Amino acid sequence: MILGLVCLGLFIYAYHDTFLWLVERYDNPDSHYSHGYLIPFICGYLVWMKRKDLAGLPRSSSRLGLGLIIAALLTHVASVWTHTFFTSGFSIMALAVGLCLYFYGPAITRQLAFPLGFLAFMFPLPMRVISAVSFPLKMMVANIGTAIMERSGMPIVREGAVIHLTNATLSVGDPCSGIRSLIALMAMGALFAYLLQAGIGKKLFLFSLSVPVAIATNVLRVCTLIFVADTLGGEWASPEHWFHTTSGLAVFFISMAVLFGIMRVLERPE
Repeated sequence: MILGLVCLGLFIYAYHDTFLWLVERYDNPDSHYSHGYLIPFICGYLVWMKRKDLAGLPRSSSRLGLGLIIAALLTHVASVWTHTFFTSGFSIMALAVGLCLYFYGPAITRQLAFPLGFLAFMFPLPMRVISAVSFPLKMMVANIGTAIMERSGMPIVREGAVIHLTNATLSVGDPCSGIRSLIALMAMGALFAYLLQAGIGKKLFLFSLSVPVAIATNVLRVCTLIFVADTLGGEWASPEHWFHTTSGLAVFFISMAVLFGIMRVLERPE
């Protein structure tokens, strides 16, 4: 017990700067990883669900785990020196896998493969990667949303990410690209796929659907913002208005409901 508390204290001390970086990325107003706080608790719950299966498995020790522990710690040290906290974050996941292998063995580690791998969703990607995906996604969503509203008969002109309406002009910013909901929905898609009582093919299919579902529902959100801006005024589509924030939350819950519905359909006997 005392040894465990000492190891925990050393771990927190060693990764102190990395944890501060994670909190900064999670709490940032433009954060794409506000869901990061929930990931460790979800992983812990998944491990608890397997407690009966784990109790019946043999315990052993693997030298591969020790090698992985050393590699993870060396990666963390190099990351701190270079202020590359992205790789330091992922070294935590590698460290967790290494500790599991070293103290419990391959059999238990295989059983915990998904909970350990799910930790990846709590570590933010570099902003360069986020920006590289966000911009083309933003332009695609603006293009599709504009085309849909134009087909409905609404007078509308798009110039890049700027949409001109009869009564308003609005800009599709980075938050409207859907990258935030896409990242969070991929995490939920992975979780739903893991919980799906079906074969690996259906699990991969369900997870792959998280991307088009996120894009489709975000296009729906952009269409709604265009309609509301044209009808009630451009301020309704501004990031400062409550409708803009509420619509983002609504779209995410709709996406989750769609994925959950697909999961239930896939669970039905063929």
